[in-house]
Amino acid sequence: MAQSLSTATTNELANRAGMMRFCQHLEFFANHPPLDVKPLVSGQSNDNYYVRTARGEYVLRRYPVQTLGVCRQQELRCQHAAAATGIAPAPLCLNNHQQLLISEYIAQGSPLTLTPERLNDLAVVLAKLHRLKVQTPVLQLGQYLRQLMHNSQLPALEPAATLFQKLQDSARHFARLPADLVLCHMDLHPGNLLWADNRIWLLDFEYAQLADSSFDLAALVLHFQLSAEAEQGLLTAYFDQRQFSDKQSALAYQRSLASRLLLAKVIYSGFCWLWYQAAPAYQQAAEYWQQKLTSLLQLEPA
Repeated sequence: MAQSLSTATTNELANRAGMMRFCQHLEFFANHPPLDVKPLVSGQSNDNYYVRTARGEYVLRRYPVQTLGVCRQQELRCQHAAAATGIAPAPLCLNNHQQLLISEYIAQGSPLTLTPERLNDLAVVLAKLHRLKVQTPVLQLGQYLRQLMHNSQLPALEPAATLFQKLQDSARHFARLPADLVLCHMDLHPGNLLWADNRIWLLDFEYAQLADSSFDLAALVLHFQLSAEAEQGLLTAYFDQRQFSDKQSALAYQRSLASRLLLAKVIYSGFCWLWYQAAPAYQQAAEYWQQKLTSLLQLEPA
């Protein structure tokens, strides 16, 4: 989670000194040089640092040159919109040349743990995100799945090839259902949800784009391993907060949600399986999501 300070090791202390020198040469800090730089608990593809100056506290995220499915300008627009409505820290500087994004630091934050009250808060935050109007591309399911499969280096291997074919079938089935296109975060795991100041904050908008609302709901259900009762509580609270334009739209959403959500769980599990499969350090996670995908496919309606 990008807001949590990590425990310093010898290597981290050396890295910390290097990052201090790096920050001292950044134009963003020209008039308020860093007084302290500490590593934060980093994400799976980014390195994050806490930076304190006389002016304030910041999070500096360094990212790879290229990440599949990520446009940094799009990420910036989405985070700006979310910050404007109070559900995300404000992004302050994007520098693609230096491969960094600087955002405000949310102090005294902790990983989100879900209680019945916070489950309702989470539904409110998610509905706020989904009501935002941001100009972003629409998720192209088939294309993205093929790109992920290519990166995983599994296309010719069994049983992965057969599993991927079933995943593609699910995506085609999903595409035939009525869509509820909204601005989705698309990466709502616990590390990207922060509890601070008695409210929930969304972090890391790398994969945010227009997609069906059921993908964010599926991510929360899967990552937090919600019980059937908790899942229904989340869905009920979310529906109450969505503010549909008319009664007909609300009824259409309710009628199609069960089918869309079941398929969204399958497809999102497939995203995670293939994404982790392409990362050598995360093979245990890849196996977990492969098993989850296999299990969900057995529940999918014919």
